[in-house]
Amino acid sequence: MTASVTMLLRAHRDGDAMALNELATRLYPELKVLARRRSKNSAGMGATTLVHETFVKLLSGGDLRPEDRQQFFALTAAVMRQIIVDEIRYVTAGKRSRKDATFVDTVMGDDGNENIEFLLQVDEVLTIIAAEDERLARVFECRYFAGLTTSETAEAMDMSMRSVERLWSLARARVGELIDGGGAKENKN
Repeated sequence: MTASVTMLLRAHRDGDAMALNELATRLYPELKVLARRRSKNSAGMGATTLVHETFVKLLSGGDLRPEDRQQFFALTAAVMRQIIVDEIRYVTAGKRSRKDATFVDTVMGDDGNENIEFLLQVDEVLTIIAAEDERLARVFECRYFAGLTTSETAEAMDMSMRSVERLWSLARARVGELIDGGGAKENKN
């Protein structure tokens, strides 16, 4: 019988190198599906890069030490958001040549999939929303940045699907309200 993801995460946390290999084998395909959903690009380097950076950050130690499968995927959403926003900031700061292929170029390039400025606004308003209601921000993060489905978000956040649907609707409305009303700038102290 194979070990559960929770058991493997705990074994990895306790220093078992073989557990990390098993985790990579088991979770990589799921992360790749999430990244493809997020990037809306099933063949680009963007999804692969996002998965690699996410996986390394989640399992490399530090503050991000998921205890179980549920926590792993909840943290995945936060990490994907951080990686995407950091990449956008890096590229827009002019520190990278435009000829370099990046996740940002693949996902938010000239094809108009998304606007880089809009993603930065979303990140900014999510910080405001998190201060108001952490669950709203986490549901939005899971659905929008990690591309989790309603049922995956419910599992990751240990909620009912109905609660996730309700919070997703509220979160989208709140994000729209803050962006349309310039709330990201107004709500800063």
